[in-house]
Amino acid sequence: MQDTMGTDFERESKDAYVDDPHTEDAMAQDEATDKEAAEDEAVGDALLKVGNSARSAAQGAGRSFAGGLSALRQVRQASKMRLDAEADVREIELGLEEDRTELAHREDVERNYHEIVQDQEAELEDAHAVKSDAETQIDSQRAEVKRLEAELRAMREQHEQKLRPYRNLMDSSRGRSDDAAKSLAGIRRDVRNAERALSEATKNRDARISAAHRAVDAAQERVGAVETELNALLAEADGVGASNTLAKMEGELASNRATLESARSDVVLITQEAQEAVDQAQRRLLSLQRDQAQAEKLAETTKAEATARKNEYDGMYRAAQTKERAHEDAIKSCEARIRDLTTTRKEALGRIEDARDMLEEAHEIHAHPETTEELRQRIADEEADLLDAQAELDELLESERELRRSTRTSRLIVIAAAVVAVVVIALLVWHFFLRG
Repeated sequence: MQDTMGTDFERESKDAYVDDPHTEDAMAQDEATDKEAAEDEAVGDALLKVGNSARSAAQGAGRSFAGGLSALRQVRQASKMRLDAEADVREIELGLEEDRTELAHREDVERNYHEIVQDQEAELEDAHAVKSDAETQIDSQRAEVKRLEAELRAMREQHEQKLRPYRNLMDSSRGRSDDAAKSLAGIRRDVRNAERALSEATKNRDARISAAHRAVDAAQERVGAVETELNALLAEADGVGASNTLAKMEGELASNRATLESARSDVVLITQEAQEAVDQAQRRLLSLQRDQAQAEKLAETTKAEATARKNEYDGMYRAAQTKERAHEDAIKSCEARIRDLTTTRKEALGRIEDARDMLEEAHEIHAHPETTEELRQRIADEEADLLDAQAELDELLESERELRRSTRTSRLIVIAAAVVAVVVIALLVWHFFLRG
């Protein structure tokens, strides 16, 4: 059967090489593709060699292949039995260890039973005392908290009543100080406006008076010029025509003199009017400056009063806050003490529960020695079971070791054949599917 398989493999390899469409196509190509054909032929030869090697290996291992498969199954079964035995041994050891620990504990409790009972009863008594004392102090601290909170509420109401008038005075004086400051700011604006008005009135007065004097000077020049010309005409006057000219010149002189007198009158009038405007602006400025001085004094006084009222209120407020804060701190201290006492009470309850558990256990162990004896007997049985299981495990280990030694060659043949088959299949897949 092995020879047949090898021959078939060789035949299939040859057929695959001969019938390869790539090889046939390569033979139909011109000389430029001869290199590719040579490569395909070399691969075919290599596959034939691999096939011959595989056939030889198969022929050499054919007689022991079935025995190798049987050996693999036997080794796998022996390994499983050995693993099961090891699990049994571990389980027995674990149970035995737990029972030994339990037995040692029960024996220790029985041996020290009276001391345990005495110690735990004393522990119970002490824990109850601690718990009772903590509860008493908790109640006392809670009552103190209530008292302090009531005092704090009353104190805050008293402080509010006492501080209210001073707060109102502080607010009132601050309001008056703000009003005085606003009034002073308004008066200062008015003073600045009055100063600007006085400056404008002074400039306007000087300008008008200067203009009036210039008008007088101009009129005087015209009168002088007309008089000079008239005198000249009088010296040269002759005939009716000269009389007409003199009449006109005398009329012009009279008009200029009238203009001069009017200009002189305007100087007096303008000086009086402009000076009156300046005096009026000056009087308004002086009045506003007096008001400003009074406003500054009032603002300073009200500000000082507001500052004094605020300082007075702030001092009383800080004193009230100090007293209230002392009560608040006392309340916080009581609450912190309550938390500590609650922790102490909880710890005492834990001690009580532990002591009761230990007492119950000690009484149970002392009252039921038969349970301890049953445990002792179970340990003896488990020790015997452990010896039997260990002996069985040793036997299985030795049997598995011997089986592996005796079937080593057969198992290696099967493994080698499997490796060769995998390599051949991989080469065939590469050549026929992946390379093309």
